[in-house]
Amino acid sequence: MNIAVGGFFHESNTFNPIVTTEKDFVVFEKGAIYSQGGSYLLAKGIVDYFKDLQEYRLLPLNFARAVPNGEIALDYYLQLKARFFEILAAEDSIDAFVLALHGSMRVKKIGSAESDLLKSIREKYPTVPIICGLDMHATITKTMLENAQGLTGFKTAPHLDAWETGRQAARMADIILREKAELHMAAVQIPALIAGEKAETDLSPMRELMELTVALEAEPDVCAASIFLGFPWADSAENGVNCVVVCQSNLKKAEAYAQHLADAFKAKLDKFSFSGLALQPREAILQALQDTCRPVFISDSGDNPTAGSTGDNTSLIHLLNTLPEMAKSSKRILMAGIFDPQACEFCKGHLGEDITLQVGGVFDQTYCKPETLNGRSLRLVEGFGPFRADLILFASTHFELIITSKHIGFTSVEMFKALQIDYLNLDIIVVKLGYLTEDFKAISAKHYLASARAAPMKCCAGSTIAIKKVYCACKC
Repeated sequence: MNIAVGGFFHESNTFNPIVTTEKDFVVFEKGAIYSQGGSYLLAKGIVDYFKDLQEYRLLPLNFARAVPNGEIALDYYLQLKARFFEILAAEDSIDAFVLALHGSMRVKKIGSAESDLLKSIREKYPTVPIICGLDMHATITKTMLENAQGLTGFKTAPHLDAWETGRQAARMADIILREKAELHMAAVQIPALIAGEKAETDLSPMRELMELTVALEAEPDVCAASIFLGFPWADSAENGVNCVVVCQSNLKKAEAYAQHLADAFKAKLDKFSFSGLALQPREAILQALQDTCRPVFISDSGDNPTAGSTGDNTSLIHLLNTLPEMAKSSKRILMAGIFDPQACEFCKGHLGEDITLQVGGVFDQTYCKPETLNGRSLRLVEGFGPFRADLILFASTHFELIITSKHIGFTSVEMFKALQIDYLNLDIIVVKLGYLTEDFKAISAKHYLASARAAPMKCCAGSTIAIKKVYCACKC
């Protein structure tokens, strides 16, 4: 039996003016998944499930992944999609599709990429089962529900179970093909949007809600139980929380359990809150300057690239550069970081020199402006990580700043190690992130959330979603 595996993974922020194009993606095809799967764990989980089962033949298609950003350019998405079907066309028959998708990938002039892709697959392969593994922040559309036999999503935030989710998606296809079973899927939408910073799964109320999904999956005939939060930073009519349950040969059970999950979620709507102390940016910096523990983390969550922001808002950089209290402090401070290709290139040409640098405010011209810094470029790292970004460590008067040539996330100490930063002995680390990743949780002595007003933080204020019918926990 032939299993087609492929996937496009991107979280698209419709309030971000950047258009995401080919240069932002890591793309590979066919057998490359066996060597590059570590950069796409959702797809790797699918492949690992099937690779040792002799009755199946895997047909890897194309895979594309990028850091969350603005919407995808139409021509580039159509190029990815055309290549997907071009590789498929070389095969005589397909018995199932198992896809590693995000669920909130949006394309200029089209909207939901997942809806478009699944509809196109169904038109060409009207009887072939389609199973999808998705991100927890997927936006579940009517088209996705109509064209897939099963959807399952991550159960952890930060996302630590991508590989396991891939295996669960693969297992559903296995049930259909080997056990000749019929799957039934039910979904209940809740008119709510919950910011990721309020939905960490090791804290209440998401911890208990995810424990409920696991308990439901232990029930006979239940193949998957998922809570998809939607994506607050995308203006979409179908956006919202969805509780989705897939059962084997039992539609009524799927419907009852999806409603049970939805009722449990609605009962906890007023319990969602920030995991850390949320302060205005100025207050967060002043408080961190008074703390005696280290390192103290400050999340610039309003300009979080891993939620699709521009990554070049200078609000906190301006405070670090101009607050009078900074001149009186001997604290060692790192700002991680800023996305500015031109500033990065300028620094590369003046390594070790004293320079005046204008940085940031290139893409987000609504809520900030470029900041002028005096200092020196200390170190350069070229081709960092899967997206091959150049990194500059720039020492200004009061703090050090990481400048990146590409729109990437600030999620790991690997970036600090590459730049030879003694991060454990820093007093304050300001990071463009929402909730802390596992790397940062492990070293953080204290954490403040400071939401600078950046371009993607318009949320409901700039949305066409009728706020009267939507409970928004974003506090935008």
